[in-house]
Amino acid sequence: MEPAAKKSKMGKNHKFNNNKKKYFHAKKQVLQAGQRGFFATCNINEKACVRECYNLLNHYADILYGSEKPENEPEKKQPEDDGKPAAGGVSDDDDDDLEVAAAKCRENFSQRKVRFQNVDTNTTNCVFIRTQLEDPVALGKHIINDIATTGKSMSRFLLRLVPIEAVCRANMPDIISAAGVLFDKHFLKEPTSYGIIFNHRYNQQIKRDQIITQLAELVNSKNVANKVDLKEAKKSIIVEVLRGWCLLSVIDNYLECKKFNLAELANPSDKKSAGEGDSKSESSEVSRNNNEEPPESSEESKSNED
Repeated sequence: MEPAAKKSKMGKNHKFNNNKKKYFHAKKQVLQAGQRGFFATCNINEKACVRECYNLLNHYADILYGSEKPENEPEKKQPEDDGKPAAGGVSDDDDDDLEVAAAKCRENFSQRKVRFQNVDTNTTNCVFIRTQLEDPVALGKHIINDIATTGKSMSRFLLRLVPIEAVCRANMPDIISAAGVLFDKHFLKEPTSYGIIFNHRYNQQIKRDQIITQLAELVNSKNVANKVDLKEAKKSIIVEVLRGWCLLSVIDNYLECKKFNLAELANPSDKKSAGEGDSKSESSEVSRNNNEEPPESSEESKSNED
């Protein structure tokens, strides 16, 4: 233990205080409007679920797009030899150079763009992996098709992995605005069959009937020949509401692909033995962990067919 006199001397030394280590804490990533990525659910162990998401997404992304190249890497400069002997101590100029280098590293880190990045949903057992890919649905389909073919899900804690095309605020004007852009892409040209799958967690402001009715009207306004099909819809409109955020996506053959449930895709024979309530059991399990009501899940009612 240091003497009190030495402690007081060190405390009065301004140079000593200025040279203390400054630790850099990475800013927590959160959901924001305009993002796209992958929505994942799990029953337990979110950290393990995130790790499995990273492994799965990076594995298939490397196959489709090649290995990721890091951006904003600082160029390495060779030290200049001015012929002067090295000083025994550290000068003030060296301290300034170190501060400048540290500031540049922090700036590069904050501006770094990675292919996949976990962001906080503030919702238990719900994970969102943000992506820089233009079309997350293409990667999601490739993953699902490969798992269905090989019978290997490569996951233990990850239940569903659903690609998300748009994130917006959980209010009706923003949802309709974001959905309108998506529907121009999916429903404007050729007529097709569709269904709406709606889930909400920790949000009672968005009502099921209201959002289903308005989204159905929006789809029909794009092409009057679009029809509702609750059992074999060619396109499924995914609406996931998490607290104050809404995740939107339009996915082809979503029902046929077991609603992107990795375990069911890897072991399709287990579906009959497990019964028809697999999706309900998943929702109820998540709800028990959340100590809330089961997330309300519904497809468009038959009243909207007209």
